Amino acid sequence: MTATQGPRTAARLTYDRRGEGPPLLLVHGLGSARTVWRPLVDRLARRFDTIAVDLPGHGDSPALPHTEPATPRRLALRVERLLDALGLDRVDVVGNSLGGWVSLEIAADGRARSVTALAPAGLNHRPMLSQPRVLRQGRIAAWAAAPIAPTLLRSRAVRAVGFRSTSAAPGAIPYDDAVESVRRHAAAPGYPAALDGILGGQFTRADQIGADVAVTIVRGDRDYVLPERNHENHALAPDHALWVRLPRCGHVPQWDAPGAVARLVVQTAARAGDPR
Repeated sequence: MTATQGPRTAARLTYDRRGEGPPLLLVHGLGSARTVWRPLVDRLARRFDTIAVDLPGHGDSPALPHTEPATPRRLALRVERLLDALGLDRVDVVGNSLGGWVSLEIAADGRARSVTALAPAGLNHRPMLSQPRVLRQGRIAAWAAAPIAPTLLRSRAVRAVGFRSTSAAPGAIPYDDAVESVRRHAAAPGYPAALDGILGGQFTRADQIGADVAVTIVRGDRDYVLPERNHENHALAPDHALWVRLPRCGHVPQWDAPGAVARLVVQTAARAGDPR
């Protein structure tokens, strides 16, 4: 248990750590950073020792060497080095988008007690062979907006337009969170390599996730980044996974419904059999 606060660095990854209780790892999505968990951390830190990590080449963590492919499997192994450095064997894990795929890889490696995967990548019906238009447009928009984001995003209407692909209520995203999201997205040096790492791939290790690992896969009904018709392949998930659909939620459900997401995390961790 710990009540320490970040940012800290170990195993070449930057992380924030708050709260007391069983360890809970938070893994963000492509082009994002550990700060995307701000709406959720206060709720989770009441029950868990929360560890929000920046993936390689995102936030304040350095990118992987050019010789090391940034696949979700490789990113998971890097995060597991952090767990080793912190003296943690198995943890509860929450991941969003790319982080959801990384979380499933961590579970397949035997390092997760439970996984709450929010709009996870990797469960697509067909491998993505090219960069989806919404990701390409989002990256270009972040580059263009980053220098003037503090002024531009003071407008609720601008936030509503700029975040409409990731949130069901984009105008309600707090100003500070919106500015931080744009800044981190535009500056992430690991974005291209991590995108290359998911193109042409799928999560293929569901059979290596034990039945004792509780898995909840959460989909927002307004996810325009990884829409249901292409990215909800139940055959790629563990057979015992629980699928949950959150109403009025987009691709980043912790922005739209932090209370509901926190409850699902607690419930998923409890299903792993450890008393909470």
